[in-house]
Amino acid sequence: MFSDNKAQHLGKIYRLIEQFELISRTDLAKLSGLAPASVTNLTKILIDKHFILERTVQNNLSRGRPAVGLAVSNFFWQLLCITISPQKIEISLCQLNGTQVYKQDYTVSLENYPNLENYILQIVKEFYQTYGIDSHHLLAVSVSVVGKINAEKNSISQLGNQTIHCNITQKLQELFNCPILLSEHFKLWLLAESTLGSLISNNNVIFLQLDDTVNLSVLLNGTLLHKQSKMNVDTMLMPRFSHLSDDIFPELDNIHRYQLANQITFPALVKLIDRYLPNDLASQEQKISMFCQKINENQPLALEILEHISDNIAYALMNLVNIFSSERIMLNSPLLQAKDPLFAQISEKLHKNLLQEGLKIDLVTSQYDWNSPLIACSAIKQGVYDGNLIKDSIN
Repeated sequence: MFSDNKAQHLGKIYRLIEQFELISRTDLAKLSGLAPASVTNLTKILIDKHFILERTVQNNLSRGRPAVGLAVSNFFWQLLCITISPQKIEISLCQLNGTQVYKQDYTVSLENYPNLENYILQIVKEFYQTYGIDSHHLLAVSVSVVGKINAEKNSISQLGNQTIHCNITQKLQELFNCPILLSEHFKLWLLAESTLGSLISNNNVIFLQLDDTVNLSVLLNGTLLHKQSKMNVDTMLMPRFSHLSDDIFPELDNIHRYQLANQITFPALVKLIDRYLPNDLASQEQKISMFCQKINENQPLALEILEHISDNIAYALMNLVNIFSSERIMLNSPLLQAKDPLFAQISEKLHKNLLQEGLKIDLVTSQYDWNSPLIACSAIKQGVYDGNLIKDSIN
């Protein structure tokens, strides 16, 4: 058995090797603060368990013996990443560095929800058999849910805006004997961008993910304010910007009708799309893609709906920026298919109404696509960095 302390040292050494791509044991000892003998022992374990490998480096200026460096071994261990969203399940088999090897998409509907764990098991088995996955090389399975999971992190409690009960972890344990990590998609995106990402370069950031729900968190002075859950902005009241504010849920009273979640989440936007851009498309995903295409084509009614979206987003962000003095806003959403006009409108309206003069807000996109398997991979990568998954693979 490995102690937690030794597992942490293994994770630390692995991460340093990954960071520098090729590094000597001597440099590892200097950077890690560990004794050279400890580094030698730890790297031997990582080599034996196929997390790293030795590579020779020939110095052209010297005729001496080639130097030996350490690099990450990306080809032995594989990661299975499953992203579960309200209308689609995406399964990817990835290398240790997150590079995608195989990918398959499967549709899911409301009819599947009552028996979702069995449906997921069925399609995972299908994927497993189609691509001949070797379970001995599978380090972990990461399940990313566009919704909510329970406190025990073994069951899906909400998918999109639908309450469900899906004991997915127990069901997948029938197929796999490796660790199964169940996480909320928004939290994994925050993890990927705030700890694994490289494009923030700022300690005061608002993270906004918009799809079936509004997910928002704030990085303040380098620390996430809500590590355990998102910031609840669903019930934030919006002004009545235009008649579109009334057209989505006319049956609701004013208090509920103008709440943020009832104005800009995808179930709300689809109501506007179906009313003003008539279509016979079957899925919400298709409707959003069609809407973004119409925006890019400058279709007047699509631009009117875009105006409604940017009014609400800018108003909500304005209040948060004035409270937290955020300097950067990172947005992740399928609406980024119409990124340029969306960002232009949000930025203009945001800066026009800021209370703090001279505060420049940088509006940026995530380095990860909305449904990138790298987001699900981040849970496994973090498990390697803290040493837990390395320890599990050894014990």
